[in-house]
Amino acid sequence: MRNIVRSALLASALLALVACGPICGIGASLSLSHAHVDATYSCPNPANDLPYDVHATIDARNSSFSSVQLKSIQETWTNVGSHGNWSGTKGGHGTESFTKFSPKSVAAGGNTTIKFVIPFTCTNAGAGSDTWGDFSFKFVVKTSSGDYTISPNNHRLAFAG
Repeated sequence: MRNIVRSALLASALLALVACGPICGIGASLSLSHAHVDATYSCPNPANDLPYDVHATIDARNSSFSSVQLKSIQETWTNVGSHGNWSGTKGGHGTESFTKFSPKSVAAGGNTTIKFVIPFTCTNAGAGSDTWGDFSFKFVVKTSSGDYTISPNNHRLAFAG
């Protein structure tokens, strides 16, 4: 008899946990997709440490019943290729964290597009129109439900003749 009562209590507890899951935030599910950065920027001649913006977007879907807060986005870039009179180092890389992005949360059951800007600079003293460098990115989105990693398309820095 005790085993039947114990099994019934265990089954009731498991059923309550499963029913509570979405409401209590257990098994919260945030998914990121379609990360994108500006495909190309053409650095004018002449330019010396000219700042320009690489616009980035990430689609986010929250399939839970709780809002997910977006805390920060860490971006890592790597120079993955070059051509022509490129003066940068293949394999060169950098990391930056951003708190300036929009929106700051994804509503329960909601979809949104996270938007932010990656600051870059370029220098062109007549590199030539057949010169370019390609950059890959990795984004880590830090949220109230965990950290999520996604990579967008590459960005090409090209040089005007």
